[in-house]
Amino acid sequence: MKRALAFVCMFVLIATALVASAGLALTMAPALLLLALLAGGVRPGEALIERLRDRRRAAVPRPRAVSMPRPRLALVARPAAGPVACALAMRPPPSAFALTS
Repeated sequence: MKRALAFVCMFVLIATALVASAGLALTMAPALLLLALLAGGVRPGEALIERLRDRRRAAVPRPRAVSMPRPRLALVARPAAGPVACALAMRPPPSAFALTS
């Protein structure tokens, strides 16, 4: 009787959380899962949690991350005098005739 009442309460909590907000339901999900485990008679402890975690890690082998070598940048030395002078000499100074007027 107590288990049935616990599951009914859990269902009511989940339904209320989904009606209120999906974010609230996701926030309450771990607590409700723990409530379901305790109501079902399962007492999760540290050893059980470690066994479940190790089983999951063994089942999903992940490829090892490999870092790419950094590209070697070519050292380029450009002569700066010519291009800078051309860039700065876009407009010549005003002529002497324009200043005397």
